[in-house]
Amino acid sequence: MGSWRLRVFLGARVLSTLGDQVLQFAVPLIIYTATGSVSLAGLAFLVEWLPRLSSLPLAGVLSDRFGGRRVYAASDSVRAVACLLTALALASWPGHVFGLTAALMALCAFCYAQTFIALESTIPQLVPQKDLAKAQSVLQIINSGSGVFGPALGGLMLLWVSPTRLLWVSGVAFAVGACGVAALRGLGAPAAPATAAPAAAAPATAAPATRAAGVPVAGERAAGVPVDARRSVLGDLRVGVRSLAGAPILLSLVGLTMVANLMVGLAVATGAPLTIGHFHQRDAVFATLQITVGVFSIVTLLSMTWLLRRLSVYRIGVLSFLVSVAGVVLIGVAPLFPLYVLGYGLCLGMTGLFNVFIRVERLHWIAPAERGRVISLIVLLNQSTLPLAGGLVALVGAVLPVQVLFLAVAVLAWPAYALLLRPLAAQAMTARPAAPAVPVRAPVAT
Repeated sequence: MGSWRLRVFLGARVLSTLGDQVLQFAVPLIIYTATGSVSLAGLAFLVEWLPRLSSLPLAGVLSDRFGGRRVYAASDSVRAVACLLTALALASWPGHVFGLTAALMALCAFCYAQTFIALESTIPQLVPQKDLAKAQSVLQIINSGSGVFGPALGGLMLLWVSPTRLLWVSGVAFAVGACGVAALRGLGAPAAPATAAPAAAAPATAAPATRAAGVPVAGERAAGVPVDARRSVLGDLRVGVRSLAGAPILLSLVGLTMVANLMVGLAVATGAPLTIGHFHQRDAVFATLQITVGVFSIVTLLSMTWLLRRLSVYRIGVLSFLVSVAGVVLIGVAPLFPLYVLGYGLCLGMTGLFNVFIRVERLHWIAPAERGRVISLIVLLNQSTLPLAGGLVALVGAVLPVQVLFLAVAVLAWPAYALLLRPLAAQAMTARPAAPAVPVRAPVAT
């Protein structure tokens, strides 16, 4: 994991996630302080996630065709311009806060999907297979670190400026990160032809993640015809659908992640309204809550090496899922703010470990040449419950206490564990003892 390309790419990812966290910290505050409506806060969350989901199939196709570098740099450039223009628009038309910020989040969500898939399809090209768990842990630490420093920076700046000025911070972070990725050459480009590893080198259970010799991968030419001329967007999507439908273990992982994301979505969508409205805390307390959760997430991820010496990645995934469910129950019954903070921290703070399990496991079952297309569909399904969470808050927020929703989701989570997560122990590659790394076709870090 010492490649200079990997370090530059991760540096750009730091800036991108920092900009995203500052944006996610600022927008709920801007909307809730301007409107005082829990339902509008939930509606904004719904508006953010719909374009993020609808763009995921396209994100996979773009990543496979044009390479992660171009897609990533272009997407963060668009987000930078959008943040700066929205900051100017809010200064000129302060009476249109909800419309302007919702449009900003929708556009940034569309671009986030592009960067996410570009990242997912590029990382396996930069690190050996045996280091994927460590690489995913680093990415989760970056996400959690940004979750600490983003709200910390936002909360500090609120001492002198209004929440709308934080959009400038996000815009600058996106712009610098985009410049860093654009300056690289060959990063995340479509794979060049290479000699396939002998079939005997891979274990039989890992067959879904291998290609036979002579089969073209993304970026190769078959029979002298350019790849783009032989494939249509719908054809690319059909390939992804077939690959996903043909791997039942991937479908189980998707079902689990949908439940986990429903819990996360409810917590994020109601964070500002519950903290400021229900528990009557100040904006600075909300910022402190985000920082605390981010610190906890980093601590759990830094313990990954220690945990891997004692537990399999699968067992870590089980543990993190169950602790997150316990956090959701606490949020649902908390009569006091400290109990809510504990539940909020457990729900969101353990998500990083669960993500490591999900991401490492699914890479064992996806052919390298199809990663962008298949992962984009997986993420589309995984995150479909996030706008559902926003919609539920928008519908129920004005009628019932939103804490009731957390108890309902907790009831749903237990059957998901019993029917989907426990049976994976017999099939999951991450539940098995570590084996020698399987040679991969793509370049790896040195």
